[in-house]
Amino acid sequence: MRSAAMALLAIALWTSVAAANPIIAEWFYVDFDPPNHLYGIYPAANSVVDAYLVLDLTMSPAQQFRAISFRLELTPGMWADPVFTSLLPGGVVVGAWNTGVTLTSTDCITSFPAPVARLSFRYLGSPGDVLIRDHPQKPRWIVDCAEPGQVFTYCVWSHGGVGKGPIAGDCGGSSVREVTWTAIRSLYR
Repeated sequence: MRSAAMALLAIALWTSVAAANPIIAEWFYVDFDPPNHLYGIYPAANSVVDAYLVLDLTMSPAQQFRAISFRLELTPGMWADPVFTSLLPGGVVVGAWNTGVTLTSTDCITSFPAPVARLSFRYLGSPGDVLIRDHPQKPRWIVDCAEPGQVFTYCVWSHGGVGKGPIAGDCGGSSVREVTWTAIRSLYR
């Protein structure tokens, strides 16, 4: 009887941890080589960089969407000649990538990870970031395929690093902090 109670307690604890797990979410991230999760890239100066904006609902209860809203910010002095392209079927674009854009598909998207847009630019040689920011009127909105569409939100898994490593987003993934070996050794003295 005691072992059955312990097994039930273990199952209850496991499911409560899984329900509160921030990794199970609607991930939105920058990928330089989808679907390979390449969040940082080290291009040569004056080469063209393609930064893909990818939505992954694989671990989400939603599993489908029709529209998404966001804004992008690039490090000044890193880029020139930007070209923004929606990769959703139908390609309906409302707004601008740097002030707030909503992309709407004419189809219901159900296959993930799904590249939703591409920002191509000429890299000037100075390291910087492609940052996913909130749309000013529709922060982190995803609209599902229901009629009428229901709004839910995404978290940012990773921003894109160009000429440097990427900055982690807010989905609860572990961030990496650069420290010296001396600082690490001092933690264990």
